[in-house]
Amino acid sequence: MTPRASYACVVCTELPDASIADHILSADVIVLAGPASENPFRYKAKKILKGGSERLNAVPEIPFLIDSVTRRAFRSDTTRAVLLTYGPTYKDSAGRGFSRRWRRIFIMNPERREFLDRLQTTGRLWAYGETDSPERVLFFAEYLWHPDQSLHNMALVEIGHAPYALVRPIGGKSSTSQILDELNDLKRFAYRSAAIRLLGLQTDPQARSIVRSRFTNSLKSGGFNNYEWAIAGIEADKETAISAIGVALQDPKMTSEDRKSLIRALTEAGSTQPTLRPKAVQTLSEALQKNSDLAIQIAAGTRGWGQTALHQQFEALAALEETDPATQFMISIVLGTDLPSE
Repeated sequence: MTPRASYACVVCTELPDASIADHILSADVIVLAGPASENPFRYKAKKILKGGSERLNAVPEIPFLIDSVTRRAFRSDTTRAVLLTYGPTYKDSAGRGFSRRWRRIFIMNPERREFLDRLQTTGRLWAYGETDSPERVLFFAEYLWHPDQSLHNMALVEIGHAPYALVRPIGGKSSTSQILDELNDLKRFAYRSAAIRLLGLQTDPQARSIVRSRFTNSLKSGGFNNYEWAIAGIEADKETAISAIGVALQDPKMTSEDRKSLIRALTEAGSTQPTLRPKAVQTLSEALQKNSDLAIQIAAGTRGWGQTALHQQFEALAALEETDPATQFMISIVLGTDLPSE
């Protein structure tokens, strides 16, 4: 057995599936809560912000106990309140919500109150989990590096989940030193992917030097954030980085997940920077010759490019009986042809 690098567990390294904003926007009930008069360790709704009293009475009781830190905050200021929401923990592609429950969002303060008001006005039409809105990205970019840690974390989740094409325009609006502080804090590992995105969009020499070094190391070792360092490396060195990715993709020891991460970086780069498409197509073609299992990902990623250079390879794969139906279907969409009838 060959030794492998040891990484933190998935629980510590992945961005939350939904941000604070998602839980607020999708909530059935939103309340400001404080200690119950009959039990200072339990919450009681003091003000209903969404849902009305009938809706509140119809949902389960608030299940949380008041922790010691929050209890001290209530004692120091009796007007303090905690924002709680009741709503879906996620929604499917049809917009249906499941697994409804209460969530403790944060202790309210003036900055969070202002954010809540802005969100309810600006984001009233945003769907749960919607990330393909330029307005949404610009809205949350304003909260990057906000002194309130909860608002800063929320912004990083939003920027981390947004399509890369929408994140590129906000590049350069952050300080490299701030990004590096975030990136080098091991306690902030869950937000690392968003920080790498932002670092890759910096153009100063320090940021570019760090990106080149980490990109090179990532190509050798793979693992977490392989995609993020690849897309950052392409931002820094364009065709040179794409060539390096092409060499790495030919390594037979590369894992399937790392290979897919690099293919994703190539297709994202070609989609956001059309001048890189010729070099990306060449590299993708070489990868496809080596590993036909990448066909569905390459076909989907290059679908909107208007390129025909890969069509001959796609046609050859579609003609093979052993090509799986999902790959044949995606290839047929890219080629603009119908599936062969049985």
